[in-house]
Amino acid sequence: MKNTLIILMLVSIFSCAEKKDLSTNPLDYITDTTIIPIDRKTETMTRTLQYVGGDLYWWNSDRESISVFDLTTKNLKKTIKMERDGPDGLGSPLGFFLSNPDSIYIPTAAFELSLINSKGERFSDYDYYDYSKLGNVIVSMTRYSYMIQANNSGDFYLSLRDLKNVSPSDLNENALQEYPPILLFNKNKGTFEYLDFRVPVSILKFKNTIDFGLTTTANALLLLDGQSNTLYEVDFNGVDFKEHQLQTDLINNFSNEYYQSPRMSSSLADHMRLAYKYSENFGLTFDPNKNLIYRFGWPGEEFSEDIDAMKFSETPIYFTISVYDGSDFSLIKEFTLPRNTYLAHHYFVDEKGLNLFPMHPDNPEFNEDEMVIHTFDFSDLR
Repeated sequence: MKNTLIILMLVSIFSCAEKKDLSTNPLDYITDTTIIPIDRKTETMTRTLQYVGGDLYWWNSDRESISVFDLTTKNLKKTIKMERDGPDGLGSPLGFFLSNPDSIYIPTAAFELSLINSKGERFSDYDYYDYSKLGNVIVSMTRYSYMIQANNSGDFYLSLRDLKNVSPSDLNENALQEYPPILLFNKNKGTFEYLDFRVPVSILKFKNTIDFGLTTTANALLLLDGQSNTLYEVDFNGVDFKEHQLQTDLINNFSNEYYQSPRMSSSLADHMRLAYKYSENFGLTFDPNKNLIYRFGWPGEEFSEDIDAMKFSETPIYFTISVYDGSDFSLIKEFTLPRNTYLAHHYFVDEKGLNLFPMHPDNPEFNEDEMVIHTFDFSDLR
């Protein structure tokens, strides 16, 4: 009888585990909810956020400040004011990147990477103007995974988006050689140089604009093409790379129709509807604790003229999550998040898993006085 009870208990445990593994509802993987009170000094949407050592840094672009939240106490820890003018003036900040809590790098519209401390005091400016061949400024934003990335040797990887400004009809092997996608910044020396990596000609078969989301693993930089399922795994020296075609059942409706359509014969709203008719990658991030890659995407959807597609650039009505094995890039599972619930481009990884924000402005439960964070743990899917 004792052995029978043990067997029944084991069967029950494995049955529950299998049920979770097979669930297609992403909400079944929520393991924690964090609610933090906020006031009007903290904006309810951001373009840059970063998790560092238990604290969440949240950029308030309109207020030109960074709110720092202690996720353990669930309180606002401090606010870092970014000055526009004066001795600590930054002009127009374009996001931020923390090397450590007292070393915050701010890319600006003046083609500079500025260094401030935790009090907002400016110490150094590093000019990269000569490295931007088509006049594109560098940003550090969670939006589309344009955040500055770093390795353990004091090097930063900054996205040079010159290729995005090259018309698909003008993209060729010479253009790929002329415009490197990554600028390397050595923070110990304060110097810039182009990473040796050049985008291979295989990308030209898609005939779309070229743009990349970035993340890093323990020993490589990952570049996800915005308009295909192509992922480049580039070693930190930029010499060796591998090309991967990510498997997906959700993000396959890529098209160059938007890029070939005439710009003068349609309204801006018409162009936005055409853009959202097709698939697009919103970015990716690596989870070092669980060795998983989370890819965020838009599957494509056709909207009628009575729907304002303009607002989707900031707050798409939903997005997808594709979970990949960090060792071999194999697809583990994919999810479509519920509509009008989560903010796209808002995510961070901590020790517990992937964190998303159910703060979409059309979410009926959205409260402007609260920051709400849902933690998802997908580690049991393997």
